[in-house]
Amino acid sequence: MKKIYVWLVGILLLATILCIFGQGIAYFLSEKVISIYPVYYLTGLTISGLVLYLAAGLGIFRLFKKRKSSIRRFEPFIVLLFIVSLSAAIWSIFVTVMWWG
Repeated sequence: MKKIYVWLVGILLLATILCIFGQGIAYFLSEKVISIYPVYYLTGLTISGLVLYLAAGLGIFRLFKKRKSSIRRFEPFIVLLFIVSLSAAIWSIFVTVMWWG
């Protein structure tokens, strides 16, 4: 059971890093990996972050559905998912849209 919590926290953390620091990561990848416009990297990072948030949400939903008696265990994850993911996703989408013009 603890592995599942570690995976959920890891997915949420990785998605948050991709969404919040996507602009810096896009510049880094553009300079060091393949020299293409950073907006393409940023778009990919934004989509990856959103997919990871969706995967974490589905994982929490599946755990919640399997274990209806342990609602207290999932409350922190649900709060984290809604507060952090909504703000990070909105920020990431805003930055990506601004880059595309």
